[in-house]
Amino acid sequence: MSDEQANPVDVLTTEAGVHEFTQLAELSAALSGRLATWSTDGADPASAGTMASLAARLEEHAGWWRDRIPESVLLEAARSEASDSPRLGEVLARLDVDPADRSAAVVPILDGLVVHLVGLAGRLSPVGDAPARRIVRLVLADLEDRPR
Repeated sequence: MSDEQANPVDVLTTEAGVHEFTQLAELSAALSGRLATWSTDGADPASAGTMASLAARLEEHAGWWRDRIPESVLLEAARSEASDSPRLGEVLARLDVDPADRSAAVVPILDGLVVHLVGLAGRLSPVGDAPARRIVRLVLADLEDRPR
């Protein structure tokens, strides 16, 4: 089996996709909001440009992920269950740092997001999930110049 083929057991179901894309949209939007605030609060002028750029890209990513969430009435429960995950609060709490430590706090979160997206790409069907695979590739390309 090539790296491009997912194990059939690991292939993303529609419900799992709703869960993934909802949480990715919420994470991207929340990170965008936090980084946008950091970019303009004057507490760390050295990172303001980087944070503003990341915020803009993450907000765009949030829209891309939202577009992947099916609007079917049959998936309403899956959307509700995936929304407002306690894990999102845990991730955002890791950003409660002194201004001088902001860039360092963002690094492991973005690195974790990249690792997650690489794993997600392996679970997406090359044919049936082609639009989602394209978004994963675009997001990964956008995050290539993230702080490290």
